[in-house]
Amino acid sequence: MKNIFSKAALLAACIALCGLAFGTPSAAAADYPKKNISLIVPYSAGGSSDIGARRLAPHLEKELRVSIIIYNTAGASGWVGWNKLMKAKPDGYTIALLTMAYVDGYLNPEMKRKQNLTNVTPLALHMRDTITWTVTPGSPFKDAKEVLEFAKKNPGKVKVATSGVLTEHHIALIQLEKLGYHLEPVHTNGVADVMSMVRGGHVDIGSIGAGDARKLVKEGQLRALATMSAKRPRFLPDTPTFVESTGILLEAHPARGYAGPAGMDPAIVKILSDACGRAMANPDHIKDMDNMGQEVSYMSSDGYLAFLKKVEKEHKEALGW
Repeated sequence: MKNIFSKAALLAACIALCGLAFGTPSAAAADYPKKNISLIVPYSAGGSSDIGARRLAPHLEKELRVSIIIYNTAGASGWVGWNKLMKAKPDGYTIALLTMAYVDGYLNPEMKRKQNLTNVTPLALHMRDTITWTVTPGSPFKDAKEVLEFAKKNPGKVKVATSGVLTEHHIALIQLEKLGYHLEPVHTNGVADVMSMVRGGHVDIGSIGAGDARKLVKEGQLRALATMSAKRPRFLPDTPTFVESTGILLEAHPARGYAGPAGMDPAIVKILSDACGRAMANPDHIKDMDNMGQEVSYMSSDGYLAFLKKVEKEHKEALGW
């Protein structure tokens, strides 16, 4: 009798293990979600990050059949909200908007933060806004190759307006400097200031997102020299990529996605990641984001984690952190 029981127990254990291996939903995931989900936006209401999250929320609600309650928790460049996320239960009912500021915020040795990518669970990448170099129609620079050739011979003479210190726009210039091209950054408070600086002739180049550049390029107020993407962005199909123009593979994308706390049930992660994918692919959502000048660029949980690790590696190398 003892042997029979032992064999039965062993069989049950094997079935359970096989179930885990082939993705049988856990008990917690079986009825997930059964209540509203809190979405922390670690920035003030009304900004592009907040608006993008609010554009996605109704479509995500339809997929999950629960309400998405957005909480704006601004402060410390996003870290007030991210600290709140990391303290939340990893049950799938608290998620947060994640930006590149999270990666740079823990990499920066001056901040003395102990957190890293292991403290969150990436769920889905939402959008990437390809960095684009723009100039006035009368600029002597015809392409990015000419800019780099001039910068090589005249270090610091080419002024580039960026949206701030250690933004993706600034880090791209640091990466180029390590290759021997010193361009002088002129930091501003955001894209509106960048466009004013370049259109007013106060700088040689304006570093802005492809979505923001689209309208002014179409109207002939600016020319786009190159985009820092692997392929030409949908918003600027006639503008060459940086590698096409210069031969230098340089990719830079201010990007936003969503994450949960560390330790989430993989089955719940998949539910959320897949739901985000369907919501982001909704034609109405894509149209809304297009109108904002933001290109939807969905990546699943695994893809988003790989993307963040790549960004982490590149930024550490560029900034010496």
